[in-house]
Amino acid sequence: MRRLNIKEDKALAFIAGLVYGYRNTPMELKVLSLEDFSEEKHREDRVYYLNRKEGKLYECFDREVSHVCVLREDKVKGKVSIFIYKKTVKPLTAKP
Repeated sequence: MRRLNIKEDKALAFIAGLVYGYRNTPMELKVLSLEDFSEEKHREDRVYYLNRKEGKLYECFDREVSHVCVLREDKVKGKVSIFIYKKTVKPLTAKP
């Protein structure tokens, strides 16, 4: 196992904070392609723009953005959905 250095990487610290903050809440995680991201789909959600290479967070979509993290809270069901949109998504393949 590798230790994460989140002190210098704001983007990684942000994602780790989300997971830790909602650790006792049923959570759903979806990783999608950045090309599929639409602000219209997530109008009611909290949207965060990240640059993983530089470890920065942005307030709006920029060409420097490598990942978009969307947080959707369903207070009725007590469930949290996290959508991570990134530039390249590797397809799932079955291992023999």
